[in-house]
Amino acid sequence: MADCFFHTGRPAVTRCKQCGRPLCSSCRKVTELGIFCSNECADTAKVHAERMAQIEQQRASYHGSKWTLIARFVKIIIFLVILFAIYKFVAVRFIK
Repeated sequence: MADCFFHTGRPAVTRCKQCGRPLCSSCRKVTELGIFCSNECADTAKVHAERMAQIEQQRASYHGSKWTLIARFVKIIIFLVILFAIYKFVAVRFIK
């Protein structure tokens, strides 16, 4: 790995999760979201994670509603097929 971004000559042990800068052990900032080079990178990653969670929540609700609509459509089709079958049965038996 390369030298630390902030300390020339010190070997880097990891990279910032957000920007990819190489970091030595004394420069890294460890958070619940990962290892970062600065508070700015950590904050940016936090905002990104929050936005992704919001998007996933919207997708989940969209997919739920999409499947609900498909189920309703299938029920309507089945109902219409049953009505048509009853009509054909009655037409054949009683209407000549």
